[in-house]
Amino acid sequence: MKKVKALPKSVNRRKICLSALVFVIIILSGPVSFALDPLGPPAANLERGQHRIGIDYSQSKMDLQITEWKGIQYIYGAYETSGTVSSPPPLKDLKQRSDYINLGYSVYRNWDIFLRLSRTKAEFGDSLWQQAEEFESESVPMYGGGIKATFYEGDYLKIGGLVQANWAHYDGQLDTTLWETAHYIVMDFTEIQIALGASYMLLDGLSIYGGPLMHLVNGEIEETYVEEADIGGLGYWEWTSDIKEDSTYGGYIGSELEIGKKYAANIEYQFTGGGSAFCAGFIIKF
Repeated sequence: MKKVKALPKSVNRRKICLSALVFVIIILSGPVSFALDPLGPPAANLERGQHRIGIDYSQSKMDLQITEWKGIQYIYGAYETSGTVSSPPPLKDLKQRSDYINLGYSVYRNWDIFLRLSRTKAEFGDSLWQQAEEFESESVPMYGGGIKATFYEGDYLKIGGLVQANWAHYDGQLDTTLWETAHYIVMDFTEIQIALGASYMLLDGLSIYGGPLMHLVNGEIEETYVEEADIGGLGYWEWTSDIKEDSTYGGYIGSELEIGKKYAANIEYQFTGGGSAFCAGFIIKF
């Protein structure tokens, strides 16, 4: 891609400081939140055979649809009864905050592949049973990866797309002062993001990018607890359900700053009908 006339060094320094400041503000602001993974510029940005390593950050939240609660009750370890709760309320404002290590490699010209390793936490409150209950998971690993491709490249414009996925497992206590005993929650998620978009160079090294995206969530949730049964004896309850995102389609917009030929930083905002995210990243190419 051709470059426009280089800016004065003082302007470049101001751009770098501004990007660093925005990155820090995003990381330090807001509560722990839920997952839309960072996308970055939608087109491939490595030369053939080139590697990259970087850090990504995501702070977001979304609503999930619980399809149907399926419950089983045991008394003294023996099966007692079962039932379902159809059309339960959605799990509102499931939140996550994630820090990633990002590894990338260009297999062919205009084609990049990447892997992500992350530590992540999830939380929600007053949602499943609407009895002022709160859930917060332990910090757990999350794994992901994907591919980026460039479809068109001009002097200042790139058009491309990407597909990425991640896998996460959360567990922890769900509790409220209204219950005698805490409940135990286990959630497993597979998330897929598909995005198309364009990246346009505004100034030397400074680009804006964005486009439409699709966010797919497939997962399961299990809730268990033990307490005294109404008919006497120690009762064990188990509730399970499939879960999915409340809204699938959305978009994203961001900005990337190239610092020389080896370094780049970006910030972006993503949104769907059921969620939103602030993301930031920094990469080194070699």
